[in-house]
Amino acid sequence: MRDHDSQNLELATSDAEVDALNAGFYGTIRYPWPPMYFERLTDRRFWADMLDQDVGRVGRPVLPREGARVWVAGCGTNQAVITALMFPDARVVGSDLSAGSLEVAAASARQMGVANLELRRESINQAGYAEEFDYVVCTGVIHHNADPDHALARLAAALRPAGVMQLMVYNRYHRTHTTAFQKAVRTLLGCAGYAYEEELALARRFVDHYAGPGEMGAWLAQQRDTPETELADALIQPVEHSYTVESLDRMADSAGLELLAPFPSGWNAAHDACDWELEMGDAELQRVYDTLPDARRWQVTNLLLLAGSPMLWFYLQRRNSPVPRSSVRQLCEAFLEGRYAPARTTRQMHFRGDDDQGYSPTPDQEVPFPVPRAQGDARRVLDALDSGSPMRATLERLGIPTGDLRAVNRLRLELASSAFPFLKAL
Repeated sequence: MRDHDSQNLELATSDAEVDALNAGFYGTIRYPWPPMYFERLTDRRFWADMLDQDVGRVGRPVLPREGARVWVAGCGTNQAVITALMFPDARVVGSDLSAGSLEVAAASARQMGVANLELRRESINQAGYAEEFDYVVCTGVIHHNADPDHALARLAAALRPAGVMQLMVYNRYHRTHTTAFQKAVRTLLGCAGYAYEEELALARRFVDHYAGPGEMGAWLAQQRDTPETELADALIQPVEHSYTVESLDRMADSAGLELLAPFPSGWNAAHDACDWELEMGDAELQRVYDTLPDARRWQVTNLLLLAGSPMLWFYLQRRNSPVPRSSVRQLCEAFLEGRYAPARTTRQMHFRGDDDQGYSPTPDQEVPFPVPRAQGDARRVLDALDSGSPMRATLERLGIPTGDLRAVNRLRLELASSAFPFLKAL
């Protein structure tokens, strides 16, 4: 039974009807807006290696060196281009409902000479891929479908047996104001269907003028400088489901998938919210919490932190994958026993011109990457790193406890993850 009270599901009638709504909506707003720059790294395996470190596949790569295939499902204007630049030795397919979004992506790809990308106008719900892709990327998409369970099942079917998926769906506790506002606008207009221009005009009027009591007025006031594309996506999207860790885990299980590990996204990193491991402040509470399996522990974190919990952005794999899942504890043990060297490469930056005529490379062509910005214990580890010894030896030499799961996991994320790619496993 659908939870219509806390989700925007009035228009979630059928896959075909919602596909048509989304095709029109994103054909109009072309989301997301063009980034200021794209980048291409000299080390062609850099991001593939970081993916392996994120999920515990060092030595058993998610993306093989030859014949790797990646699907960006619901790619919008730029995600497929970014992904093709990140994995230049893989063949990347970018799918989207919006012809306009695909046109923007194709233009960007041409300007940078991206040759490993194929763009297709197609719906996830109608895609017939069967075990074709090593890596499937789908972020911020299935929750705008009529039946996200069906969409996720199509994504799962597209994975090769040992494949990995990167999935993001809305966190229920992040969407309280957004969903309530979407429903209020539709109720005020009193229309049975969807009316983009009328809804956007009313939403903009609320943002500029609403002064009612309660939390909504303050929240809307924060949107006043928001670009129209972002405002439309946030405030008048036609259909929006949202999830908790519990309901996401249940949906994944019904699709034959399991949660592998949290994806350390740039958004979560910027908000210091990559880490799902909670400090309870009491020894007995901590003991009970720490004994839970990963997904149950993340569920408790989601429930206790509410709107302060991270985005629901996870790696998943098939339950019957030939590569066993690594728990957080096993990821931390592998981090402690592994040997690491500073990650060093260069990147070529393509910036968008002020005349909005596309992207061109920087004059210097290549600049160092990454630039370490670690602080605290992570900074100390970087400065004292001994690549000839296991990480455990470096931490012990610095007096950093290696028996604390939360402390070790935080260092793993802050030093050797795709959000903080400062160390590469040897």
